[in-house]
Amino acid sequence: MRMPIPFLISLGMLLTMTFLSVGLWSALPADMMLPIHFDWLGTPDGFARPAVALFLLPAVMLGVIAVFTIAPMVRPQAINSPALYVCIWLVAILIISAAHGLVIRQALFALKG
Repeated sequence: MRMPIPFLISLGMLLTMTFLSVGLWSALPADMMLPIHFDWLGTPDGFARPAVALFLLPAVMLGVIAVFTIAPMVRPQAINSPALYVCIWLVAILIISAAHGLVIRQALFALKG
């Protein structure tokens, strides 16, 4: 089963997340604490240093891309519905990207002052 579109979307999101993280990481002080966990209302309730906060979710995204890319090659018969598989893949990267967006938002607010 070939899935170039979800793979390309995932790589595009990963590159965007990584470039945003690298750009902000160089601008933030190393001792600053950034939120990495949020409650249902979007209020931060877990914090980490910029290196962890900015690169944790891109690393998770890389793992998700690897799993969703390799899984059909390992057990193609396990995927009964390719459309559902692609939908789950895209929802997973959307959730990770949205969470990273919250971290980036908080980092930008921290820069603003």
